[in-house]
Amino acid sequence: MPETPPTDSASSAKPAKPKTAGFPKTSTSSSGLSVPTIAALALSVLAIVLAVFGWFYPSTGQKFSGDQRQEAKGKICDAQAVVRQGTQFNTNLQNPVPGDLAGDLAVGTNARLSLFAGGAFLHQRLEANPATPDDLSKAVGDMADTLEALSINYLAGHSPDDSVQQPLRDQLRGQIDVLDNLCQPE
Repeated sequence: MPETPPTDSASSAKPAKPKTAGFPKTSTSSSGLSVPTIAALALSVLAIVLAVFGWFYPSTGQKFSGDQRQEAKGKICDAQAVVRQGTQFNTNLQNPVPGDLAGDLAVGTNARLSLFAGGAFLHQRLEANPATPDDLSKAVGDMADTLEALSINYLAGHSPDDSVQQPLRDQLRGQIDVLDNLCQPE
C-alpha cells in the first residue's frame, strides 16, 4: 500500500472557541436585579425627588415667638416714628435769611437727605428685625420706598406739587395712616 503523506489536520480544522467568550456570567441568577440593587435604586430616586422638592419649595423661614414679634414691632414702630419726626422737621425748615442762596440750598439738601436717609434707615431696621409682623413689615417697607423715591425725584429737580411728586406725597400720607393703626399699643 502506498503511503500517503500525512495531511496537516491542524490547518484544516477550525480553532475552538473558548466556552467563556463574551461577558462573564454572574454568580446571581439571571432572572432580574437583586434586592439590594433595587433598594439602592429606590433610595436614590427618593433622594432625588426630595432634593427637587426642597429646591422648589424651600422652608417658610424662621419661626418667632409672640414675645419676639412684639419686641420687633416695638422697635420698628419706634424707628418709623423717629423717621417721621426727622423728615417732618427737615422738610418744613425755612431759610433763616430769606433770599440767601446758600441758605436755600442748605434747607433743600437737609430735606432730601432726611427723606433718603429715613428710607434707608427703615430698610436697615426691617432687616435687623426679622420677627417683625408681616403686615407691619410691608407697610414700613412701602413707606421707606416712598421716602427714597421722593428724595430721588427732588434731586432730579421735581417740585413738591408737580405730577410726579404729588401722588407720592399723597401715597406717603396714606402709608402714615396705615402705620398709625398698626403701631397702636395693644
